[in-house]
Amino acid sequence: MSAILKKRKVDLECRAFNPEWEKYFFTERFEQAQCLICLKTVAVLKEYNMHRHWETQHQASSFASMSAAERKEAIVKLSGNLQKSTSLFRKQTTKADKVTRVSYEVSRLLARRMKPFTDGDFIKECIMVVIDSLCPEKRSAFESVSLSPRSLSSH
Repeated sequence: MSAILKKRKVDLECRAFNPEWEKYFFTERFEQAQCLICLKTVAVLKEYNMHRHWETQHQASSFASMSAAERKEAIVKLSGNLQKSTSLFRKQTTKADKVTRVSYEVSRLLARRMKPFTDGDFIKECIMVVIDSLCPEKRSAFESVSLSPRSLSSH
């Protein structure tokens, strides 16, 4: 008789990141360990994996010859750089989301009115929707702009 063995699922073992693993230049991001030097992640949160990554990828680097104080300083600096780059992507994503949302609002206005972009009042209404979403603090500057056919054709 052959015994049926269940395959061990490592991701269900609820492993946690150990702050001592920072000595290998790793930090925890999104429940994974990420190398601060090359930004790669390891599959399983085990010290052996961090150590193996350090030995195979970065042992010959300038980071290996650093003193303990220099290492801590480098880890803080690299962690800060990672946070800055992440926040930059978040800001760009937020702005892109706003632009997408505004384009849907303008499309909705077009469909509701069944008009092309030739009516000055309608164009102003669309612009105001865009301004309300992207830069509401500048709404008053745009409210006074006239987009009547007469002012548009005079240029």
